[in-house]
Amino acid sequence: MIRKILIFVVSIVIPVLLAQLPIFPLVVELREITETGESLLQEWTFVSLPEFYDSARFAQSGWLESTWNNYLVLAVLNHVGLILVFFMARSILNRVLLKE
Repeated sequence: MIRKILIFVVSIVIPVLLAQLPIFPLVVELREITETGESLLQEWTFVSLPEFYDSARFAQSGWLESTWNNYLVLAVLNHVGLILVFFMARSILNRVLLKE
């Protein structure tokens, strides 16, 4: 029973720690307004999940609807990745620690 609790706790801790690493894709849009007109530049970068949420909040309040939709798609993909890491960690730990 203690091993199962340990497996669950470690399986939760691993995705939480991974969320702090700059491994999540983010589309950064830059607007430049000059005398000749406006230009929009997009750039891919990798950030941690808290930074992703900060950028998403800013995009929701100040950018185009299409930009917000991009953030939503990336958020879903990032969270699906973390959920898969949880289940993979739990599976690996089950195999290693519950050998009887």
